Amino acid sequence: MREMTSLLILGATTETVKLIERANDLGFETFVADPFPDSPGKQCATHPVDIDCFDIDGICGLMARYGIDGVLPGCADVLIPVYEEVCDRAGKHCYVNKEVVRVLNNKRGLKDALISVGLPVVEEYTREQVSSMDFDKFPVFVKPADNNSSKGMSVVYDHADFDAAHDKALSFSRSKTVLIEAYKECDDFNIGFFLQDGEVAVTFTADRFVNNEQKGVGSITAGMVYPSQYTTLYFETVHDKMLELFSHLGFRNGIASIQAFVEDGKIMFYDPALRITGGQEYILSSYFYGLDILESLINFAVSGSMGPSGLVRKCDHLFHGGHACNLAFSVKCGTIAHVEGMDYARSLPNVINVTQEHFGGDVISKAGTAQQNIARMHLVADSRSELSQLIDELQKRIVAFDEDGSNMMLAGMDPRVALGVTAS
Repeated sequence: MREMTSLLILGATTETVKLIERANDLGFETFVADPFPDSPGKQCATHPVDIDCFDIDGICGLMARYGIDGVLPGCADVLIPVYEEVCDRAGKHCYVNKEVVRVLNNKRGLKDALISVGLPVVEEYTREQVSSMDFDKFPVFVKPADNNSSKGMSVVYDHADFDAAHDKALSFSRSKTVLIEAYKECDDFNIGFFLQDGEVAVTFTADRFVNNEQKGVGSITAGMVYPSQYTTLYFETVHDKMLELFSHLGFRNGIASIQAFVEDGKIMFYDPALRITGGQEYILSSYFYGLDILESLINFAVSGSMGPSGLVRKCDHLFHGGHACNLAFSVKCGTIAHVEGMDYARSLPNVINVTQEHFGGDVISKAGTAQQNIARMHLVADSRSELSQLIDELQKRIVAFDEDGSNMMLAGMDPRVALGVTAS
């Protein structure tokens, strides 16, 4: 008979490892479900389980067989509906309901909900409109409604490439829903939320900077700077309606994050998430104001409580006046021979986390997706100028080489532009 409390985690990507490790640290017996035996998260699980996470009957059978106490999703949007159904069938605590999933785990659902509460959205087109569209209206952005990490997304520059892009997006959508929108080249805003018993707190705001040098595919994150220059605009124009939306959906506990474009003084949300993200902002929440979001999620999974009352009041999206960057390093497609500079980064006191996703021997093949990201680092500083210098130094030091000795790095972010500082 087991004495340890047990937790099942769906998915075993690199981005999910810290959730598994935190459950281990808290004394949980961890079951990690994933179809691939060599997935990173399985290396730290108490019980790695080779199973397709979409096999809901199999997942529920696993929980019943071992008497597993709770379940959480890893870092994948497509697993959120699975998580909700497994919890429903197995009688486990779930921080989402079907309405929350419909709206906040689906770009189509989010867009419709934003329109219903009077918030601006990105201009959208039908297939028929694109087929007769004037050339000067291009490019358009074609994407699946229900996938993440830029999978299935394309930038389309003319009619000739549209059908292939649409078919690609469709193939990445489990709901077979595709969005066709105006392609935006404007500022990008991110925001995170923590919910406890119906109270909602903003955990972070960020300005997102991207690399879009690869034609025909979606942009990929180069870095995020916290807090965002648009924080005040968000609270003045959007926040009350977001609270209204969460309340209407019955969203009372858990986490969420949403990406948005900012254009002409309008914040236009376009991409929601109901799970821990590759950005790992929970690291910054813990560092700046002592809120352990991973522990709260784990606690909810087995008890139905996010933790002691009042946790939302710990949140400070302004980081008590501090500054931070989530710096991403991405490479061109090819085979990585070796990566330089990681040990140097880990030695710096202002680098509070290094998550390396790819190593020598790894093959990068999916352009325009998060697979091109080889590492993320969380940087903290007392001033924007200090943060700018740190970003600059790391982007010079971190280099991946291919088998021919060629530099594979894609361009990073310009820290002086991102942080509004002048060169020293």
